[in-house]
Amino acid sequence: MTDGDSRTAAGDGPAVMCAAGWRLERRPDGGLDFIAADGVRHADADIRRAFPLSAPEAGLAVVSHKGTELAWVASLATAEPDLRRFLDAELARREFMPVIERIEAISEARPAEWSVITDRGPHRFGVAHPDDVARRPEGTFVTDTDGIRYRLVPESNLDDRSRRILERLT
Repeated sequence: MTDGDSRTAAGDGPAVMCAAGWRLERRPDGGLDFIAADGVRHADADIRRAFPLSAPEAGLAVVSHKGTELAWVASLATAEPDLRRFLDAELARREFMPVIERIEAISEARPAEWSVITDRGPHRFGVAHPDDVARRPEGTFVTDTDGIRYRLVPESNLDDRSRRILERLT
């Protein structure tokens, strides 16, 4: 055993095996386990995209709860169909990204408190640093103090008040 992982009994949830011999299992408690080809179980594994914005289909890492890479999937497009379905479902579950449609207010305190309207309704959250608002060619993204990422609708789609509030940040 390595990386603090355990050789626990197999999970009762959905599972998928890769041609390389490793498999992923969803535990009844919702956790994800990676079982290496040699049978070593790594509890609480995670799936991470190498390039989540610029190339979301290319390069996925299966990592341990400590961040150690356990397996690499070069491309979702070329992954085995069962593995692709499992990974797609896992990523959709983990990549919760509300869309900010309107900015009601941003406090000047640190962390700044944002009051917004998202595609899921009104929400308040803290933003620790101005660098947590990333303007990129593919859009503007905000990361809150809990690590949740939000995508801002294109600035041209924001109402005038929201645009003025956002402009104060730059």
